[in-house]
Amino acid sequence: MDICQIVSWFGLFSVLGWVYECTYCAIKNRKWDNRDFLFGPVCPIYGFGASFVIIAASVLPKGFQDTVWWQVFLASAAGSAVLEYSTSWVLEKFFHARWWDYSNIPLNLNGRICLPFALCFGTVGCLLYYFVFPFVSASAPSLPQYAWKLIALATAGLMSADLALTLSALTDLTKRVERERDDFDAVMETAVDDLASGRHPLEHDLEAAAKHTAQELSSMQKRALRNIRTHTEEYREASAERLRHALEKAEEQKRKR
Repeated sequence: MDICQIVSWFGLFSVLGWVYECTYCAIKNRKWDNRDFLFGPVCPIYGFGASFVIIAASVLPKGFQDTVWWQVFLASAAGSAVLEYSTSWVLEKFFHARWWDYSNIPLNLNGRICLPFALCFGTVGCLLYYFVFPFVSASAPSLPQYAWKLIALATAGLMSADLALTLSALTDLTKRVERERDDFDAVMETAVDDLASGRHPLEHDLEAAAKHTAQELSSMQKRALRNIRTHTEEYREASAERLRHALEKAEEQKRKR
């Protein structure tokens, strides 16, 4: 199996992963939830996972291809856990946000991975290894090489353009969040002064700040922001600390009056 076929299957399984994620979340939440990371209908982490299984199955020596199912299961579960944990860590490191959080699921590790989903991905790995890979291997010769090249080029081009747009929007979004956090401090200072002096209530300032933020964000950034499931602990603690400080200052000014 050459690189063109691998890239093509990567694109297909990225789309299928998006279908699975959206279907699962729609059933769970009883409403539509677009679970893409990029702006297109793809979840690349599924493409990477499936491609890894296909590559491993194709490069294993013939004696190892008859591996018993539980070895495939454990390798798939462990591999998916490593991939999911590292992806979550990188996204949080660069964008200060999480796209999934397993904190409410038993046997989780830092909310990034959990045993139940690792077992599910182990099962999926077995299905890929024993059923999908034979189909992939058998169907590959049915398409001429130039067709695989065209599909691979189209997949790589679309994914690269989509990734560039996503990273640009998320980078700008991160900077805007930083600016809005500074603006929030200024708004809270004004709100506390207004509250202490009996002028218009605190909610008015917060509502005005929220409207300003919504107007500043582009539609692409709003969509990206909706896909962020959990802000990092650092941001949550910082926000809580600023709010606590503002309320303490308001109480202090009230007592002085």
